[in-house]
Amino acid sequence: MMARTGMWPCLAASWVVGAAAAQEPGSRERTVQLTVTSAGDDSVYLDHGRDVGLQVGSLVTLSAPGAPNLEVEVRSVSHTSSRAVVPSGVPLPPVGTRGEARVVPPEPAGAAAPAPAPVRAVPEHPPWTRQEDPRAPGQPLLVPTFGQRPDERPATLDGRWFASGQWSQDRGGDRNSEYLLLRTGLRADATNYLGTGERIRVAGEFDHRSVMLPDAPDESDQDVRLDLLSVAFATEAWAATGVEVGRFYSQALPELGLVDGVEVVQRFEGGFRLGGGLGAYPVPFPARETGEDTGVHVFVDYVADAARTFAYSLGVQKTWHKGSADRDLVLVRGEWRPADRMWLLASAKVDFYTGDDTIKGRGAELTELLAQARWDANDVGAGLLVSHFTWPELKRDEYQNLPDALVRDGYVDRLSANGSMRPASWLSLRVRGDLWRDQDRDGTAYGVDADVRSVIGDGSALSLPYFETDGGYSAGPGARAALRGRLGDGSWHAGYRWHRYELDGLVTGPEKFVRQSVDVGVSWPISVSGDFDFTCERWFGDGENAIALGFYLQWRF
Repeated sequence: MMARTGMWPCLAASWVVGAAAAQEPGSRERTVQLTVTSAGDDSVYLDHGRDVGLQVGSLVTLSAPGAPNLEVEVRSVSHTSSRAVVPSGVPLPPVGTRGEARVVPPEPAGAAAPAPAPVRAVPEHPPWTRQEDPRAPGQPLLVPTFGQRPDERPATLDGRWFASGQWSQDRGGDRNSEYLLLRTGLRADATNYLGTGERIRVAGEFDHRSVMLPDAPDESDQDVRLDLLSVAFATEAWAATGVEVGRFYSQALPELGLVDGVEVVQRFEGGFRLGGGLGAYPVPFPARETGEDTGVHVFVDYVADAARTFAYSLGVQKTWHKGSADRDLVLVRGEWRPADRMWLLASAKVDFYTGDDTIKGRGAELTELLAQARWDANDVGAGLLVSHFTWPELKRDEYQNLPDALVRDGYVDRLSANGSMRPASWLSLRVRGDLWRDQDRDGTAYGVDADVRSVIGDGSALSLPYFETDGGYSAGPGARAALRGRLGDGSWHAGYRWHRYELDGLVTGPEKFVRQSVDVGVSWPISVSGDFDFTCERWFGDGENAIALGFYLQWRF
């Protein structure tokens, strides 16, 4: 666990801060707001496409709660949706993450209108045969009106099927191993198939892993996991009472993880909701084993308007592990947009311990805290993030091989800052810094990035990030050059990475290594519903000699 914590600053080199573009006089370029509707493998799916001016190669800045801003590249676009690729090694942002992009919107309806067609004589219309019902004085013009009952509405199905694979061969040093991972899965939302206006949601996948070692038997395993399977009634915002049953994430408290049970939401005028649920909590491992942990939760939340200028949530959870009392948790989350360009977010988890908790002892503890602020003007932007994390004492198997000492004394505090500017329409600059500290050590990381657009034609871009890290177990500088461009309706990309790092804490003493890699790939749309990506990567350097091939295929329906 601490090794992963120490390596976090290295991964931070892949995170970037969104750049707000300077709007030049006479330019139609503008900023559009986007939302992540789905995420899987190395891709995120957005709720807009060509309807707002997104194109293949467009850059989207995502503001994921609890993490620095992330810049992703759009690889395929339909009229009302798009897919963007997340850099390798970076965690996927959650569904609902907000984003921004600078685009040139579609031409207005009145712009460059074609020459009017010759005026033709309009034939005389036959007399109207339908007669309106009598109307009373003062009756509104647009009544009577009629709504459609659920059994009169059409059924809809929206989702995607995906398949991906990665094969790698490692022959560095004395190693000679191969690794294969194949995945296929489905995510779908079906509405009104029962004729009651309900929403049925399902998501799951099948994984096959193989490891081939020269001095040991080959190993392979297969996993089938069910991520979502639920039916929700009265999901409309104006419905007074909504119910969801099955395997789902809580509408107001997704931090609780998956729930196998039921949740009821009561909606009130003015943006208030009150709700609660009960059920079992699957453990966060691929098998999704469930039944040992049960509990109840209640919440109240408020959203001021559709733009979420102000929102908050307050929740309480009580759990039992194999029938014994376990977690007493309070969750708080707040979001505020005091100005058009400013966004503030804060969330916290507080655990309450009783005499049955032998490691922490009796009392309350701030288990997690996150506070994030962002400000973006037309040509500059800045962000600040503060976080605190400790491991809660649980009977539940939330973590694997978690030592008591880490639960008792472990913590991770982090302070991150970032900034961006766009001095010209073709150039974006970003800087970021990170300080962290845990119970044993501390570290730093900083980076400087530059993006140059249209270097080899319209839609192309050159990214040049540089970073320096001083982590818990490794330290050193690194750099990357990545070039991307359009290829018909798709795109291509090529990159080079260089990283020099020193490993500390080894029995043999500190050791220095240099790691390098090159990668090339293409992304190609398959009609209007499918996408195909292929990437080849080669690693070399001190003790490094590996190659990896990967593909990603998806079909939307």
